[in-house]
Amino acid sequence: MHSRGGIPLSERERLSALPSEANQRLWDTLATACRILGTEGQNDTVYGHMSARSASGGRFWLKGAGLGLEEIVPTDFLELDLDGNILAGTRARHLEYPIHSEIYRRRPDVTAVVHTHPFYATVFGALLSELRPITHEGSFFVPPPMPKFDQTSDLIITPELGLAVAQVLADRQALFLVNHGIVVVGDSIEAVCVSALLLDKACRAQLMAQAAGACTWTSDAEALRKRAQIYTPQAIQQIWNYHCRRLARDNP
Repeated sequence: MHSRGGIPLSERERLSALPSEANQRLWDTLATACRILGTEGQNDTVYGHMSARSASGGRFWLKGAGLGLEEIVPTDFLELDLDGNILAGTRARHLEYPIHSEIYRRRPDVTAVVHTHPFYATVFGALLSELRPITHEGSFFVPPPMPKFDQTSDLIITPELGLAVAQVLADRQALFLVNHGIVVVGDSIEAVCVSALLLDKACRAQLMAQAAGACTWTSDAEALRKRAQIYTPQAIQQIWNYHCRRLARDNP
């Protein structure tokens, strides 16, 4: 019988066909987040992925490979353990699953992970410049300086490289994979989706400002005040709700 990850395909299909109410809610929200990312400029054909920690300990649900973010529906996820073994789902597994598994292994506070190749953030991450709080969005991420992973620009396909990414990320909410893309983490699917959008907008603003010439940015102290005042949990939820309404309106 054909198998992948040590579990027969028919058994994975059986497991996928028996969703719990909690899993169904997770899949619905995760699929919505993927589609928002895909339609808001984070799509890169079939590359890029998002995951969420499973209600079962030591497991997570990962977007299946071979599909664009904007194409994802709730049946397009795989459940993996932290060693990358496929426990449920019928899609192929992304090669870069170690980004997710190693972050979940070392960050119990993390509920969801995004790795995408948004154009502006990927280009900005290749610059020697540091991200600055030029706009409100920039103040959401700095200070302190955004971490950069520059050990390789290649795919993160081994546990060792996944660990290295997790170590550079440390306790931060995002990092640049230099010449590659971004990784964003957080305590909810909704928050991580919004954070990834904010990061790309902050990078776009700084690229445009620097191209125009010398520019100014907010002081660290004021940036921290703005972060606390503008990006409250309630505000992040409102931004998420807006994008959900927009997605529904544009895709009736």
